[in-house]
Amino acid sequence: MANKLVITNGCLLTPMRQVEKGTVVIEDGLIKAVGAAGEVEIPPAGPEVTVIDAGGRYVAPGFIEGHVHGGGGGDVMDGQVASILTCGRRHAQGGVTAFLPTTLTAPQADIYKALEACEEAMETEYDGASVLGAHLEGPYFAASQAGAQNPAYLRHPEADDYLPLLERFPIIKKVTAAPELPGAMELGRELRRRRIVAAIGHTAGTYQDVVKAVENGYTHATHMFSAMSTIRREKAYRLAGVIEAVLELDELTTEIIADGHHLPPSLINLTLKAKSRERVCLTTDAMAAAGLGPGRYSLFGLDVIVEDDIPSEFEVRTRTGQPVAKLADRTAFASSVATMDQVVRTMVELVGLPLIEAVKMATMVPAAIHGWAAERGQLSPGLVGDVVILDQEVKVHYTIVRGRVVYKR
Repeated sequence: MANKLVITNGCLLTPMRQVEKGTVVIEDGLIKAVGAAGEVEIPPAGPEVTVIDAGGRYVAPGFIEGHVHGGGGGDVMDGQVASILTCGRRHAQGGVTAFLPTTLTAPQADIYKALEACEEAMETEYDGASVLGAHLEGPYFAASQAGAQNPAYLRHPEADDYLPLLERFPIIKKVTAAPELPGAMELGRELRRRRIVAAIGHTAGTYQDVVKAVENGYTHATHMFSAMSTIRREKAYRLAGVIEAVLELDELTTEIIADGHHLPPSLINLTLKAKSRERVCLTTDAMAAAGLGPGRYSLFGLDVIVEDDIPSEFEVRTRTGQPVAKLADRTAFASSVATMDQVVRTMVELVGLPLIEAVKMATMVPAAIHGWAAERGQLSPGLVGDVVILDQEVKVHYTIVRGRVVYKR
């Protein structure tokens, strides 16, 4: 007997269009029908049919998160399945229905342990967001742009290091590396061959390094403006850095941490003007402290403080009510403690985007960037039945994963 979920009386954000008083029908985990009331055939009532009245709230595809280190106290680098599931539950409360647990720069043994946990979590049925693979962030980074990545474990990409890892873990869907490092071009070509997203990040490279990276398989740039080189002067000449290259090269997509702290609205708008909204996705880059509130925490050996202290020079004085994680000496951000609903809300309230456009950057765009557009990211028949129901303040009321309610406010 088929399990069916019917969502009625919703303002649908497909997100290509807005449909008032819309209906979504999900059957056996897949979307069967989407449309305005009267256009969609509603299954007759029965024990196998669950009906949710959206009450006029927004109904959108579930948010997709391609870069998250933890949440709710669960840390991907714990190397424990339970920690990844805790992370998935916490981010489901923020509307995320699918995510890539993300590793940190660490000894190879710890990275293996984390990926083994990701592998098992992918096969575990639970009440949270779907684990779609893993994102390897580091250890192939520039020391000067390590940020909150532990510099003690940085190294260059060498085939003897990464080939066994890629062979053992086909769940790796994205790898972030600095393109100027010796061996980075060979790594990019290998990732392209395996159809893994090759991302530029934590880099002190030049414009020319980025051009070469694109030629050798890199297609994405991790957390725009964060841990990236910028323009510098060499005698009388100005040399473009990674920031300028990412903004200028249409071949690259990117992501922004829109938590109200990492980037002011001016830089977010600059990115959107340069790249277009179709090539920029939203991310939280959240750590384990997401959802736990202010305090002191650890990020794989680095001391972190979570607080809501904004310097007077920062252009945004409107508080989001969302704290941020920083290294204990406050010299750099340390991931974030945001959830995706808060990131979408920032785009609407602080940046001024229409909600439908912000939703697109959390659904369709990350689906396209990661190669998942054929299965998720839209309210469309045949795609996975991942849905989030939001109110006017972008607060999550329901998160639905494959037609099953995993969070209800």
